[in-house]
Amino acid sequence: MRAVPGASAAKLVGQHGGELRVRVCSPPVDGRANEEIVKVVAAALGLRPRAVRLLAGHTARSKQLLVALPPDELLAHLAPWISPDSVAGR
Repeated sequence: MRAVPGASAAKLVGQHGGELRVRVCSPPVDGRANEEIVKVVAAALGLRPRAVRLLAGHTARSKQLLVALPPDELLAHLAPWISPDSVAGR
C-alpha cells in the first residue's frame, strides 16, 4: 500500500509500481493519515475499520495492512483496482 497524502478526495486509485495506492486528505501528522487509510481501505472492501489494521509503515509512505478476509476474497474485492484492465481513479 502506498499512501498519497494531501489529496482532495480520499480513495483507492489503483496499482502503481507493485503497490496499491490510496489517496488521503489528512496530513501525515499524529497518525491522522494512517487512520484515514484504514477507513478508506475498509470502506472499499465493505468492512468495518476495525477489520483492517496497520502492521508496518507507520511513518513511511509504504504501508503494510492486515485485512480480516481470506486471500481469495480479498483479491476479488481489490480486483477493480489491481486488475490490468482497471482504470485509475475508480
